[in-house]
Amino acid sequence: MNVYRLTRPPVHIKNGRLDNLALVPASLLPFKAQWQGIANSHPTGTVFIILPSTNGPQRKTIEKVVSILEYERHRVATMPADEIGPDTSEMPQATAI
Repeated sequence: MNVYRLTRPPVHIKNGRLDNLALVPASLLPFKAQWQGIANSHPTGTVFIILPSTNGPQRKTIEKVVSILEYERHRVATMPADEIGPDTSEMPQATAI
């Protein structure tokens, strides 16, 4: 049985401020430089979400998350996953919602 012990976070993490939040499919982690550059180009506080390519249950769930964040007045930018990958010659622009 695993026992987790909660400890106090390090001071640097506790006092740190996040610039932007990015929700990205794990399959795009090798392309971090591309999507991180796009996420960093948005104003501070933007939630940058890359939507799955297919119209499956995962995409519907993430679209629901987008609508909830917008309802709570967060700045959200989305981009389809098809626009990021090895064949991309230049950085695509995300659409702000």
